[in-house]
Amino acid sequence: MPRYLYFRPAAGHARPDRHPLLTYLDACASRAHIAELHGRLIRAHLAPDPAVAGRLVALLASPAAGHDMRCARRVFDGMSNPNAPVWNCMIRGYTSRRAPGEALATFRDMIRKGVAPDNYTMAAAVSACAAADGWAWEWRAAGDAVHAMVRKIGSVADLFVMSGLVKLYGTFRSVEDARKVFGEMQERDVVSWTSMISAFAQHGMWDDALRFLAEMQADRVSPNKVTIISLLSACGHGQAVDRGRWVYGQLSEYGIEADVDIGNALISMYAKCGCMSDALEAFKAMPARNTKSWNMLIDGFVQNQKYKEALTMFEEMLSTDFNPDAVTLVTVLSACTQLGDLQQGRNLHSYIRSREIYCDTILLNSLINMYAKCGDMAAAEMVFQTMKQRDVVSWTTMVCGYVQGQQFTAAFIFFKEMNVAGIVASEMALVSLLSACSQLGTLDKGREIHAYIEEKNIKRDVFLQSALVDMYAKCGCIDMAAEIFSKMQHKQTLTWNSMIGGLASNGHGKEAVQLFDQMLKFGDPKPDVITFKTVLGACAHVGMVSEGLCYFHSMSSFGIAPDIEHYGCIVDLLSRAGLLEEAFEFIKKMPIDPNPVIWGSLLSACRFHHKMDLVRKVRQHIINLAPNDVGTHVLISNLHAEGGQWDDVQQIREQMGSRGIEKSPGHSSIQV
Repeated sequence: MPRYLYFRPAAGHARPDRHPLLTYLDACASRAHIAELHGRLIRAHLAPDPAVAGRLVALLASPAAGHDMRCARRVFDGMSNPNAPVWNCMIRGYTSRRAPGEALATFRDMIRKGVAPDNYTMAAAVSACAAADGWAWEWRAAGDAVHAMVRKIGSVADLFVMSGLVKLYGTFRSVEDARKVFGEMQERDVVSWTSMISAFAQHGMWDDALRFLAEMQADRVSPNKVTIISLLSACGHGQAVDRGRWVYGQLSEYGIEADVDIGNALISMYAKCGCMSDALEAFKAMPARNTKSWNMLIDGFVQNQKYKEALTMFEEMLSTDFNPDAVTLVTVLSACTQLGDLQQGRNLHSYIRSREIYCDTILLNSLINMYAKCGDMAAAEMVFQTMKQRDVVSWTTMVCGYVQGQQFTAAFIFFKEMNVAGIVASEMALVSLLSACSQLGTLDKGREIHAYIEEKNIKRDVFLQSALVDMYAKCGCIDMAAEIFSKMQHKQTLTWNSMIGGLASNGHGKEAVQLFDQMLKFGDPKPDVITFKTVLGACAHVGMVSEGLCYFHSMSSFGIAPDIEHYGCIVDLLSRAGLLEEAFEFIKKMPIDPNPVIWGSLLSACRFHHKMDLVRKVRQHIINLAPNDVGTHVLISNLHAEGGQWDDVQQIREQMGSRGIEKSPGHSSIQV
């Protein structure tokens, strides 16, 4: 058992008389056994004993119980004066459960309550910092604070603590700080060297990594498989596939056997580098595999958008002796979701039920997401209703699914139920709800969401702020949209698009064009295809022909190839300005085939500007594209009739008759 899970009673915590139940404490090997023993200890009035409670915390926070931190916390909170080893178990358990925030919060509580940390505590706290996102400044600050305490209590001589600090700074991409800690170490083991080499490799400092690898061997410390796995992992993160191949090729020199763990690391490295053919080859060459091997390969296919290949490998896995675990199922559900393959998703759900596979919250959320993204909200809600424990992801997925499926009423009902359940909505759910308000034009609902954001003090990222701008703009409250837009410190392209589009759709075409010019002056972010469609539309509505043509021709400088909608905007721009001959010539010179909408736009302009001579030129083009469209034939017939061109009217009607095209009789209805 790792030393950080070992529980030793402190002085003054005398063991109770040796009850027969206590002999089972050291023999528990599963969550079920621990839960059963816990209940029996409570009934025997032994659970409150400090030594027994401490041992229960250690067991519940250990891998044997799957790091059952909720139960561990209940036992821990019932202890009057837990000692340092018990606190250590809690900190380490939270870290292993991928909850570094709770781990550090527990560490701070320990300090506030006057419990003196030991080297085991500091090693656990350092691991908690390293388990967090190394790019976030707040975690870096926490790591620096823990390092300062290491110095204060004199843990700098502890090998485990210092090795953890090297890994910590490697995680933060702070190679120089890692090197400094490494230089201060009084002794070093393979873990210390591996952490330092991995830090260099993650930063792309391969010369330093290889030099330290040589120094490590010169120091009579042989690389082990953890060293190789760390290097392969760094190669994967750094997209250094050639380096990864070299590292794997060194195994024989170091006398290391290519076991299943190294094979899995190799597959992962290839997958992260996008080399799935190499990953598959490495998988097939493995003398032995485990479930993780299959998971690595299937996940690699999913991460590289090869979803069908992922499903194929899953089917092959089912034909072997390996049973998929929750990780496999979540990954395969993701593939079904990306493909929009509802039937495959249903088959997988049936497989889970038939095998009576335990579904944790993550797996159930994946099922909900699959059904929601594939459009079966009834099945998604059925899974949701069966959940015993729901988290914010569960609620968010349901809300977003209903919005995506245009079931806006259900989305808002779920939002209300989420509030009743005491769940604070995520930014993603709020963005979805604001999108619903934009599509419905319901300003009151949008204001309610905005008030909710203010009330709950929800952090407004660029997506949430952009959604607010878009909602207010599309609901006609352009002043409020402009106010939020002007206060945003960071704007993305979608933010500019929402504001430019909002101004254009609310009759402020010139202001929309001016805002686009301002965007170009900033230079970052750059406009995208939607930006140009929006500004070209604005130019058309206010008659800014030269500006619109200039923007259209500038698209290539931004690496954007105009699509059919951009060409349609220019036709509309020229047609509205009465430049119909120019529009006609523009259409004929288009590098892509015009569609009936573009010709129809020009035809309508001919009617508005009374250019009946151009109708004959246009009509054949549009009839060729839509030879059996009754609306097109009727429109052309009516245009000729308005111009008194009765021979043309007769010709169009004869064409309709020869093709069997009949105009449906009009009708009206009244409600009585």
